[in-house]
This record gives sequence, C-alpha cells and structure tokens, in this order.
Amino acid sequence: MKCIKALAAALVFAAAVPVSVCADGTAVMDYNNDGIVDIFDMVSARKGGASESELKRLSGFLLGNGAEAAPEDGYKLIWSDEFSGNSLDMDKWSYELGNWKLDDNGNYVTNGWGNNEQEFYTDKNTTVKDGVLTIAARKERLADEVQGTYDYTSARINTAHKFSTCGGRIEVRARCDSGKSLWPAIWMLPEDSAYGGWAASGEIDIMEGWGSTPEKICGTIHFGGQWPNNTYLTNDYKFPEGDGTQNWHTYSIEWERGEIRWYVDGNLYSTQTDWYSDGFSYPAPFDQNFYIILNFAVGGHFDGIDGIYAEPNTFADGEKHFNIDYVRVYEKTGSQFVPSEMSSLPLDNYIEGAEASVANKEGCTVVDIKNAGSLEYAVMGLLRGQAVKAGEKHTVSFDISSTAQRSMVLTAEDSAYTRYLDEKLTLTPEKKHYSFDVVFPSDMKADIKFQLGNIDDAAAIGAHTVTISDISWE
Repeated sequence: MKCIKALAAALVFAAAVPVSVCADGTAVMDYNNDGIVDIFDMVSARKGGASESELKRLSGFLLGNGAEAAPEDGYKLIWSDEFSGNSLDMDKWSYELGNWKLDDNGNYVTNGWGNNEQEFYTDKNTTVKDGVLTIAARKERLADEVQGTYDYTSARINTAHKFSTCGGRIEVRARCDSGKSLWPAIWMLPEDSAYGGWAASGEIDIMEGWGSTPEKICGTIHFGGQWPNNTYLTNDYKFPEGDGTQNWHTYSIEWERGEIRWYVDGNLYSTQTDWYSDGFSYPAPFDQNFYIILNFAVGGHFDGIDGIYAEPNTFADGEKHFNIDYVRVYEKTGSQFVPSEMSSLPLDNYIEGAEASVANKEGCTVVDIKNAGSLEYAVMGLLRGQAVKAGEKHTVSFDISSTAQRSMVLTAEDSAYTRYLDEKLTLTPEKKHYSFDVVFPSDMKADIKFQLGNIDDAAAIGAHTVTISDISWE
C-alpha cells in the first residue's frame, strides 16, 4: 500500500487523528498522539481493539514505509508475506502435494506424512482474499492414480529453497476453526539436513493446535538422533477462559544461539535451551537455516481418533478454515547469528538385510558394520538429492579408513540408478584421501552412494568399522 505522509509532525491532538493518507483516500490513525505513525501505533491499536480492516491498513502502511520492529526490541524486518494479493505468492511459497512423504528423488518414504494424517494435500485448498490466506480442510473424496483414494483434502505450503533463516523472530497472526481431528501447524524444518535425517537436524514447531481442545496450543522442538533415536521438548499455552485458537492470535518465537522462546500475543510461555544433535557440538542442530511451513492436517497421531482417523462429524456444517493474516521474520540487530560451518557433510543411511548403523559425528561419518548382508548396497551412506545441471562438473572428496581391509563402491546415480560415477576402492586401517570428478549429462537430482555391503565377500570379514571424514561435494 503506497501512502503519502501528511505534514503533521508538529501537531498535537487530544485524540487519535489521521496523520497519513493512503492512495485510496483512507486515513491511517496516530494512536499514540505523537504526530507520527510507527510501530508503537500498531501496539496501541491492537490493545485498543481496532477493527481488522484498520489493523490491516495500518500494517500495510508501516510495511510500505519500511517499518521495522520497535527499536527497543532490537529486531529488523527481513521477510514477510501480508497476503495482500488475490492468490498465493509463488515466489515465496511452494505447495507440498499428496499424502505420501517422498525423498528428494520422489521415492516413497511413508504415507500420512509420517503422522498417520488422513488428508490429501492439493494446490486447490488455499485462497487469498482481503489480506488473509485461508487453508481449507474439506471432507471430499479424492482419487489419485498412484497414492490411492482419500476422504479429506487440505493444503501444506512452505518456503523451502525460497526463504530460510537462522535465528531471529518469526511471527504469525492466525486463527483456526475447531473440531476433533483438525491439526493446524506453524513450524520449521532445516533447509539442509546438516546433521543427518529427521530429527537429528532438528524441527521447530512455533504453534500446533488440537481441534478438539482449542483452548490450548503447544510449542515444541525435535532433536537428538535420527529416527527412532530422536526426542523432543514441548510446553503448552492455555488461553484465558473463553478464548482459544478460534480467535485471532499472534504466535511467535525468538530464536537465538542457545535459546528459543515461545510467545502468544507477546506473552512468553516457554523457553528451551537444553537440546543436542548426536555427535555434534551445541547448539546443533538449531544453528542452521530453517524454512517455514504452514499446514492444516486432518486426523493423525496429534488429534485423530485412535491417533489415526478423522472425525467426519467435524465437517457436518462444511469445510474448516485455518486463516493466516501475515507471516513476518525479523533478524536481531547488533549480534550476528549465522549457520555453523560444517567440516564434513553428513550422510543419510540405507540398510537392507544387514546389521549396521551410520552415525554422523563432528567432522566425520562412522559406519559400524556387524554383518554386511548379501547385497552390494545392503549398507550405504548417502548424499541424497544433490541438484546438478547438464554439463556441470562436480567433485566429491573425502578421507576414509576401515578397521578391516575391504572394498567399497562409490557411485553417483540418478533416480533410475544410472551410474555417472562408479569407483571401487580398497579400504585399509590407514586413512587415505580420495577425490573424484563427475559430469552429468542432464539436469537431475543425484545420489552419491558410499556402498559398503557384501562387496568382494565383505560379509565374511565380520564386525568392522568404516570412518569417512571431511566429506565434501562441490
């Protein structure tokens, strides 16, 4: 919204009066009677019960004039979506579709998004109108030729690869319809899984709500090792009597190195400082870039019947709405919080018919093999889903040793398992350095695989440990 500031700085009034005029002829009020419109007026307007339209107009004016958080807060606005258009801004958001969780190559991982969710996410369940994003959950039959048939639809959007942040204040103003099996969520995941698969690289839940108990929400962090060796910390916020998630509230976190704080309407209700990522130094994993997710799940372990099923009666009077007024991200001024540098890239694991584990640690990945299985790929450490362009040359380099002499096959493959790099190496207790170049013929997502299964009869070796350090992909 473009506005023209009126020459009113010298005027003093006994009541709030317009000191700025917008392009559409409407006035913006000086709620503090100090002759200027700034962030302090937004605070006063909210406390004074200003209408939704007035709050939107004031918000648009402040952002249009480069407004930031109040100076004493020490935060600067760096990214926002006020949902001021008539459709979702695809320069800021992407849709996640379906009911299945897939890996970076589109391969099946699990259904129900790992939570027994019953909805099928589409790109047809969002609308933007009057400055508000609405995610609609509907009871409707949807048949997908790959994923099957579902009785509910909804939407899930994220800022992955378009915006992410390390630290700062993330603030979302939202409301949500209530009803058993509804699960609104405002949360964050790591842009890169710097410390390994979920939840070793962390998850930050800014707000999750139970449709059956709208009088409370929770804020949570997930961390520790890769599933199932992960854990979490959480706290609930209970609204004053008669209030709840069905009304508009502002949900936010303030995230600093070594501390995350949760707020509802500016009220602090949770502080977490005690987390870890297996094998890495504190404050891992919450020292990397995370992106934002908004979704409205139906059913599942959080509020579903028996932790699975949706309650059809919730939709007896029609679709249910999760409304978002704005999403704003601020950085803290005066102290830089940048992602910690990684000395060695972490590897995901793949184990099939073998007894082994893959553990990422500071500067290295340790593959502990009790039984190498029967397949060449029975034990693998992987760099998954590396985006490459046609004709680009990439280099994989690392140091490696094994407590027992054995062979390893290093490959770079596409989703059809076509190999663009195929090297067999002999590993010994002496650490050796390797570096290989690979050129890809087309745009794709490639997997770099350290294959440590039954190669050259490695199954006969018995228990041994392979250590891969200083892994890089450039």
